Amino acid sequence: MRLLDVQAVLDREKDIQQAEPETEVLKDGDDSTTSYAILSHRWGAEVNYQEMTKLLKMTERKRDEVRRRDGYQKIIKSCELAMKDGYSWLWIDTCCIDKRNSAELSEAINSMYRWYENSQVCYAYLGDVEEPSLPSQRNNSRFSKSKGWPEWFVRGWTLQELVAPKQLEFFNRNWTYIGNKRRLAPTLEKITRIPVNILGQGLTSKRLSIAQIMSWAADRQTTRVEDRSYSLMGLFGVSMPMLYGEGEKAFQRLQLEIMRASNDQSIFAWDPYGRTPRYGNVLADDPSYFQDCNNIQKVESNQLINKLTNYVHSHGLSDNESVSEWRQVAHSQHMLGFVATNAGIQIWFPTIPYRDYPSVFRAILACSDSDGELITIDLASRGSTYDRSFNATEISETYPLFRRLYLSCSPDANETPCHLTLDDRGALCRGFTRRSAFPRDITSNTVTLSAQTNDLMVIVYANDDTGSHFAIGFGYHSGQGWVHATCDEHLAPEEGVWSNFGRKIYDVMWNARTQHALRTMPSEPGNDSRSRCDNFVKHAHLPRSIWAARVVWGRWDEGNLKVMVDIEQCPGCCVGPLEWIATSNDRDGPDMPGFMKTLHNSHELKLDSLPVQLDEYLGQGIVLGDYGDCSSGNFRRLGNIFEDMQALGIDPTDTANCSVVSRISGDENVLSYLPKQDGLVVTSHKGGNHLVLYQPIGLSIPNNQHLVLLLKALSMRLANKHLVTTVIQCSDLHRVDGEGVRRDLDGDSALETDGPSEPGVFTPLCTVASPQVWRREPASTRRREQFKLIREHFYTLANLIFDLSDPSHDPQQRPPEAETGHESTTNEA
Repeated sequence: MRLLDVQAVLDREKDIQQAEPETEVLKDGDDSTTSYAILSHRWGAEVNYQEMTKLLKMTERKRDEVRRRDGYQKIIKSCELAMKDGYSWLWIDTCCIDKRNSAELSEAINSMYRWYENSQVCYAYLGDVEEPSLPSQRNNSRFSKSKGWPEWFVRGWTLQELVAPKQLEFFNRNWTYIGNKRRLAPTLEKITRIPVNILGQGLTSKRLSIAQIMSWAADRQTTRVEDRSYSLMGLFGVSMPMLYGEGEKAFQRLQLEIMRASNDQSIFAWDPYGRTPRYGNVLADDPSYFQDCNNIQKVESNQLINKLTNYVHSHGLSDNESVSEWRQVAHSQHMLGFVATNAGIQIWFPTIPYRDYPSVFRAILACSDSDGELITIDLASRGSTYDRSFNATEISETYPLFRRLYLSCSPDANETPCHLTLDDRGALCRGFTRRSAFPRDITSNTVTLSAQTNDLMVIVYANDDTGSHFAIGFGYHSGQGWVHATCDEHLAPEEGVWSNFGRKIYDVMWNARTQHALRTMPSEPGNDSRSRCDNFVKHAHLPRSIWAARVVWGRWDEGNLKVMVDIEQCPGCCVGPLEWIATSNDRDGPDMPGFMKTLHNSHELKLDSLPVQLDEYLGQGIVLGDYGDCSSGNFRRLGNIFEDMQALGIDPTDTANCSVVSRISGDENVLSYLPKQDGLVVTSHKGGNHLVLYQPIGLSIPNNQHLVLLLKALSMRLANKHLVTTVIQCSDLHRVDGEGVRRDLDGDSALETDGPSEPGVFTPLCTVASPQVWRREPASTRRREQFKLIREHFYTLANLIFDLSDPSHDPQQRPPEAETGHESTTNEA
């Protein structure tokens, strides 16, 4: 290791102008024979190896800038402390490692725990603490960026710097002494969850499990992802090469290295209570998965048999004739270790199958919790290997049998997760906001589900003004994607605690996932891809309101991974929480403000390389943003969304609200028959009746919040109406057949008479679409009959009360609605 010569550093600083440029302040030393001090700190503006050794060769301006840095002052203060304590040598990670040399850096990282352990004293500098004492309570306002504690306690590298040194002294921002590790051990245990005896006597004072040590690092962060793993090597006594750029694979490698040195099965015990279920390989993704493992203890082989016997009796599992064989296997060499192979981690576990899922087992680990209860995990068969699983139902009442398993230990390179695109702007328009997500947070509009394992994601929405809430579950089970919406009032959230509510909904949906998956989509879609449904709608009525949460999602098995969450006025359908309604929407095309379905599509072009379906609306004077009725084939205009924008005070000329201009390309095969000319594009026509467009441009409505709000606001008035979402403009046009032969325009009155809407501008093609938010599902006939009967009963009672309250009143004078009842009321709920 390279050490700072304390005297040389202080002498050079004392007379910086007269010091010799060749003065050596760093020299090689041996950590096993040299008495030295060491610094532990949080990095800021530091001084590196080159700057420390070349300080006197810099220009005066550069040298003064280096000496003003906080990092340089830490070096000087640490040297003064070391000199005062009688140490001639000091090691500081910022300036004692030449990080340009990758071999030196790798050696230093692999040796760092030992260097801290062999130091005579370690100075821990807490740069954000001003008092002469450690905070005894979490203070989120003061230490907002470090979870309520001084930043030193949440960094990855400082964990080993806390555990390894025999003598550790803390100093505040002004280098005032706070106390040493032994005296402050109770406070340090509260902050770090590291037991007092470990802080006082080191790792050898108690036999610790791998999971317990990992739990100390669960909340710690590093600047680089890989350092979360590299900073733990010394704590487990392993070494491995540094591969910066490998990301989370570093933690996979670390766990495999630990397995080569230990047979402690607690390494598989991450997330023992299923708080953040992650399905797949049996190795944790990062230390945070060991958050709840602080009290997990390793069970030695001589204790395992008794604990297994207690486990069997406490769970009422039936005995069988193979008990003696079971004990013999448990005592054999099989239980003494496990090995990582190219087929997975080979290991023997006592296992119990689940009653409803014969391919899922409960595996009993050789480790226990604070009450002495054995830890178990769920394993699901996937071919020749087993994955980590969660939340299975009841185990079979059978005796545990030892099985040799191969556990998957690396992410499946063939796995293609489902990345769902979530559009919930329709719900946000009605005042609903995302309140929680379980088991993973989402910060964008993408929900990721594993396609290889059973997975589930729940998002909770709420509106404080109306007191309404609902939850949407996105799941993948048995190779089938599914969606479910619920407004279950029996699981009402605690006031302001939405995360717990999300967990409750998750548990309910998880237990019903088989039912949801089997009833979500048709198992055998029709052969005609043009006519079959490619989207599905579910809705959940919001109690005590006229509103319903509606979810529209695509056919995931074909890659249509779009999901829309909306709030609509309930039409009285309420066909049941597990029922779905088929619909259809465009999968491709320009980015739109919500789901759209093109009505007629005789022509196709590409706008910015995206396929767009269009039809001819010649002579109808259609412009972008028009809305109206197109059910008869001819478009009957009722208005224009850009005009409505202006009426509502929204500037349609604002850049965000302007139409989107796209580059157009078309049928290259037909184009190859035509004379070469710039600006020519040929449409692809199903009947070979192509259009040649001169200098065309494509205009589409923008996708922004203003348009989403406007379409939503118009949804009641324009129910089941249509919208012009794209228009194609050109300077001239004519028809050609499939071989590029120009067709006679005789009889094509539309082309002959449809003059340009602007000088030199024609609009021959448009996309007329049905916005999903304007579509209304028909009310349930059964429900409407029920409502009719209720209204008849209500008015019968109302008439009776009316007569009884005023016997002298002439029945002929009753209000008309009292006589006719349902005839004068709305047919919708």
